[in-house]
Order: sequence, then C-alpha cells, then structure tokens
Amino acid sequence: MKYDYKRLAALLMTVLLCVGVMTGCEALDTTLPSEEEQEQESIETRVAQANPKKALEVIYSQLGKRTGLIEPTEEQLTSEVGLNMEDVQRAFVRYVDGNFGADDVYIILPKDGEDENGNSHRDNVLSALRERRDDRIREFQNYDVYNSSAIAQGALLFERGGYVVMLMLEDNDSARAIIEKYIPETLNVS
Repeated sequence: MKYDYKRLAALLMTVLLCVGVMTGCEALDTTLPSEEEQEQESIETRVAQANPKKALEVIYSQLGKRTGLIEPTEEQLTSEVGLNMEDVQRAFVRYVDGNFGADDVYIILPKDGEDENGNSHRDNVLSALRERRDDRIREFQNYDVYNSSAIAQGALLFERGGYVVMLMLEDNDSARAIIEKYIPETLNVS
C-alpha cells in the first residue's frame, strides 16, 4: 500500500502543477496584422532607420569643398526647387548655384496619402523633381560650366526606403551606393 500512496501523491502533484501552469496562461492572439498595417509598420521602420542627413554629409565630403553650395530654406525649396511643402514630410537637399555648375542631391520623404485633388504626395514630389531636372538642363544649355549640361541630363531619379531621391552629380553611382548604405530598403514580398 505504501507504494500506491507514493504513486497517488506523484499523480496529485502533477495534476496540481498542470492546473497551476494552465491558470496562468491566457489565450494567444494568433491573428496577423492586415497587409496595410504591415506595410505602414515596414515604412515607419525603414524611415526610423534611415539617416539621409548623414548620406548627404558623406556625399559632399567626398566631393570636397564646393563653391556655390546651397542648403535651401523651405522658401527656396518651393521657389527654386519647385516642391510644394504640403507634399513633403522631410527634405534633405543641397544644390549648387548655377554659376558654379551642378552637384545636386535631393532626398525627399513625401507625406503619406493624397492631396486635396486626389494626387498622391509621392507622385507630386516625383513630378517636382522631374521638373527641377528639366529646369537644370535648360539652365546649362547655353552655359555649360564644369560639364553641368551632361551632369543635369544624366540625373538619376529613384526611390529608396520611402524616400524619393534625385542625384545630379558627376559620379551618380558612388553617391547612390552611399544613399543605399544610409537609407535601408526592405523587400516587399506580396
């Protein structure tokens, strides 16, 4: 009989242990966030990890001292670059006064959503940068200082990590590599 009490005590302890563990458990929420929530979280993560200011600093440190380099105000972003600041969440821009050539970098984070006309802020920013490129091409047609006409015509416009980027440099490939280092991109697998 002594043997049965030990077995009964062990069984009772096991049951109590299991009941104690089970009462501390809550039902797990196994629902996945919607695709829209995942996309928004992914964009926010990339933007938080991005360092476009550092990318700009590294690009211009490699170019060396540039005469006529302008770090535009919001007013200049509107009047000179052609951006509508209602479309822009953040802007990191440097460009050279036309008298000194073209060594321009535009890194723009458009706002989410659409404007009052139903146009996406992203599309508005892309359109403004294309217009800026065309303006710079026209600017250097008759005044091609430091190979600026070819540089403007070879402008590189792309998107990276939620940012819209335009590079107008002698070596766009090196600058793009810097952008890719400081503005991470994630795959959108859908």
